Amino acid sequence: MNTTRTDYRQNNERPRHWLTIQLKKFLKDKLPGPEIITENRYLRFLSPWLGHPRLWHMHRRSVALGIAIGLVTGLLPGPVQILLAVLIAIPLRANVLAAAFATFYTNPLTFIPLYILAYQVGGLVTGEQVQALHVPQLEFTLASMWTAFPDMLRWMISLGDTLLIGLAIQASVTAVCGYIATLIVWRIVVTRKWRNRHARPTSPAAHS
Repeated sequence: MNTTRTDYRQNNERPRHWLTIQLKKFLKDKLPGPEIITENRYLRFLSPWLGHPRLWHMHRRSVALGIAIGLVTGLLPGPVQILLAVLIAIPLRANVLAAAFATFYTNPLTFIPLYILAYQVGGLVTGEQVQALHVPQLEFTLASMWTAFPDMLRWMISLGDTLLIGLAIQASVTAVCGYIATLIVWRIVVTRKWRNRHARPTSPAAHS
């Protein structure tokens, strides 16, 4: 009886393991290669610390942790989001490509709305009355980058501790949700592919 159960589990684990390998190969084909970091002139100095295989391994927990890290550093202002994501991913042995990729959810279109949401969340916690915010008119272009960044910092400082508390809460919730969502999506994709593979009708030659 126990032998039969063991054989059944082994027979079901083998196709699941095969599908996990196929999913990893798919992600490797779709995500940028390591050269996007190792050959970047701003990140090239990190090459001596990027040799550990777990930093590039497509394991579901490593990818999920990388996504969580990128969601946190993506909320930081300025052009240091990817750098900080990689720096945090290295000691935590998270996937650095996933960490760098996840930072791109903030962009000139989403950055200000996310900070306004964080300020409102901070107001709910501190009890401070949140009024209509004066949003600075910023131009996120290469020419105006160095002038837009100081203006953004001054605007953030004017919002005080309410914004900092809101950002801390927003970053924590976003990171946890991103980590869990990645694990769930990974499991759903693998399970669906496994079921579709077993749902294919067998050829008559297989029964003969």
